Amino acid sequence: MASGGSASQRQQGLQQAASVLFALMGIVPLLVFAFTLWHLRAIQYTFAQVSLALTLALMLLGYWLFRSMLAQMSELMMSMSRALNAVARPPGTPVAGTAVAAPPPAAAREVAGLGSIWELGEMTRTMDLLWQREARAHVGRHVQITVANSQDVAGKLVEATEDGLLIEQTGGATVAITYRRVQGIEPLASV
Repeated sequence: MASGGSASQRQQGLQQAASVLFALMGIVPLLVFAFTLWHLRAIQYTFAQVSLALTLALMLLGYWLFRSMLAQMSELMMSMSRALNAVARPPGTPVAGTAVAAPPPAAAREVAGLGSIWELGEMTRTMDLLWQREARAHVGRHVQITVANSQDVAGKLVEATEDGLLIEQTGGATVAITYRRVQGIEPLASV
């Protein structure tokens, strides 16, 4: 239980991850530039000081714009996730206010060097719900599923579960496909 608590504490938002990236991509090069000016003994000149100050001002303006954009994008992802969660429920399921579905496992939200980011999990869950909703309209019909990094799968769509699709192929074999690998669902003429 302690490891689950520490995993949730390590989880961060898109804005926090952006701050880390900004520090690596903006502040570190600026410090290298300032160190180079100092080492060349050029920092004492007015032109070098103005260049350094202008670079800092433009970097901070870019950071502010970037954070504003990420805040809007993060809010949009949360709103879309809540709306899609309410729409994608099977008929007869009670709708609870603004409840958000449980996030996918932490491994699905890992970003190398940054750790776990909540919005990436929300985006994955939203896409899963979109594919699930699309698939439910085709249950019992013959379809062709475009699968990432694999051949297309054709057959009768037997079931659209929470985790993925079950396709019964012509030879009688049943294939399970997770939503994360689905890239398209096309209805076929009845065989």
